[in-house]
Amino acid sequence: MGRVRPAGRTPADNPPDVTDDQADRTVHTGGGAFDDLDKLRVGAIVTVMTTTGPITYVTTSVTNHPKRSLAKHAAKVFDQTTPGRLVLVTCENWNGKVYLSNAVVIAEPVR
Repeated sequence: MGRVRPAGRTPADNPPDVTDDQADRTVHTGGGAFDDLDKLRVGAIVTVMTTTGPITYVTTSVTNHPKRSLAKHAAKVFDQTTPGRLVLVTCENWNGKVYLSNAVVIAEPVR
């Protein structure tokens, strides 16, 4: 999976805490790497492969937010105060026309 950086950041900058945009996602016909993101459980290990080696995280939160409520939780979901925190977000609950919710997994680095 390629790294997507927020506008203005370069590879020399610290890596972003949140993978953003189209790095990976659910595919409504199946087959996306994040298809089962909502099935992760607190305490699950997530390993991110980087060019300098793997980074291991432990899942601290798994939630499913209806589309209209994700914005209300944005401050918590996208909080930048925990160094190295990983946030994975994907669309869920395809109704044949649109996705109705977002699965959100928050994980912290294993120290």
